[in-house]
Amino acid sequence: MIGGLKPAFATAVLALAAIVLAACASESTPTPTPAPTDTPRAEPTLAAQPTDEPASDSVEPVDLPEHLREKTAQMWETYNSYDLEGLRAFYEESYWEEEEEILRRNMQPFKAAGITFETEETSPPTEIEPGKWEIRQTARFPGGSVKMVFIYEEFDGEWLFTYAKNQ
Repeated sequence: MIGGLKPAFATAVLALAAIVLAACASESTPTPTPAPTDTPRAEPTLAAQPTDEPASDSVEPVDLPEHLREKTAQMWETYNSYDLEGLRAFYEESYWEEEEEILRRNMQPFKAAGITFETEETSPPTEIEPGKWEIRQTARFPGGSVKMVFIYEEFDGEWLFTYAKNQ
């Protein structure tokens, strides 16, 4: 036995991890800039700029970096429950349409083996240009890990992925 696993099962888990990593690696891009597509994207709304004037309503200002951290953690919880349809809520609509089948393919071996990810932030949410925020995380699973880059943009008051790829 290897670490409490039968050799055949341990080999299967390692083979599964290798397949998933190979699939993820084949989809990586050198920069976190989404490739242009023929699919029109919704126009992002620019985040409100801070002012010295008090807000006219009683809504508390959002700590955007913390909000994006929490949203990314919620996304991982959804992924770890193998809820492909639930992931849609984290993606800008046209980007979801581009990524749905890739996510379905990548999720399947993890779901079949009951494998989930544990994540850690490797770079805090950072505004990389006006209205675009990036967060980097490492997702670990039995037999490996993947370094992820997520880019959020705001659409109708909701921060959504317009880019989510491994490095």
